[in-house]
Amino acid sequence: MMKTILSTIAVVCMVFSVRANDLKIQKMNLSYSSTTVNVDDPIDLSSIMKDVLGNKRAYFMTGSLTILKAPKKGDVASSFDLSFRNSIITAYKGRDYIQANPKGKRNDNSRSNEVRIYVHKDSKGKVNKGNVKLNWKSGSTGEIVGILSNVNVLYQNESILITGSFQKSGYTIGVSLAISKEAKLI
Repeated sequence: MMKTILSTIAVVCMVFSVRANDLKIQKMNLSYSSTTVNVDDPIDLSSIMKDVLGNKRAYFMTGSLTILKAPKKGDVASSFDLSFRNSIITAYKGRDYIQANPKGKRNDNSRSNEVRIYVHKDSKGKVNKGNVKLNWKSGSTGEIVGILSNVNVLYQNESILITGSFQKSGYTIGVSLAISKEAKLI
């Protein structure tokens, strides 16, 4: 019960932190007619890997990690988040995952931390919900490594949203990841 409550709080904090940290994107001078931007079929991990390995299209990951420190006797729970934008996704021939290596910015001290994210595919080319790995290197909390649990995946026409959480060393970490592809001009 307590894990569920903490996971719910972590996800809510992530949503608010992502909305609060949204960057204003400069408008690009593109014509949005149906003949200019190719918005073809939905994406999954197999299509991402095929496109990246074939240098056909770039994919990006944007995300937020919210960490809750469990309160000690007499203390209150504390939290902070780390967010990153448009980290390029890589794939490697012969491997069953995509990878992003963003530098995320923390909201508590404005420092950059290194994050490595590995999203494995299942036999159908979709996200393997039991194998989304995270490695967060932070000066104050050390290195936090884990596999997400409570994973939810939403596939859209041009993007994939992955949410989940895990617990490590007295911390609960809520994670939200968005994968999207760049527009392909014809």
